[in-house]
Amino acid sequence: MSQHCVLVAVLKELDRLSFELRSIVEHQPEDWKKSYASYRRQLGLCITEMVNLANHDLGLSRRDARVLKATVELCRAKLARHQEQHPIEGLVLDGPDFMASFDRVHGCFIEFKTVMQDLIERYEVDWKIAV
Repeated sequence: MSQHCVLVAVLKELDRLSFELRSIVEHQPEDWKKSYASYRRQLGLCITEMVNLANHDLGLSRRDARVLKATVELCRAKLARHQEQHPIEGLVLDGPDFMASFDRVHGCFIEFKTVMQDLIERYEVDWKIAV
C-alpha cells in the first residue's frame, strides 16, 4: 500500500508543477526563464519516477504496462518536440506557436495523469482484494 501513497504523492506533485508552469506562462513573472526551466525539468523527473514506481511496485499486467509505456512515449515525444522547437534561450511565451505547443504538451500531461490515476485506483482495489 505504501507504493500507492508514494504514487499519489508524486501525482499530486505533477499536478502542482503543471499548475505552476501554466501560471508562469500566463503571468510571465520577472524570473520566469529560470522557473520555467526548473518546473519543466521537475515534470520530467516526476513522470520518470511514476513510471518506475508503477512498473516496479504495482505488478502491472502486460496490457497495462503497454498502455503506460505508449502513453509515456507519446508524452515524451511531444515534450521533446516542444523543447526542440522552443528552447529556453530564445523562448517567447506569448507567441502563438509556443502556446499551441504548450497546450499539446499540457494535454499529454493530463492524459498521463488520467492513465496513472486509473492504474493506481485499479491496483489499489486489486491489492485490497488480495489481502
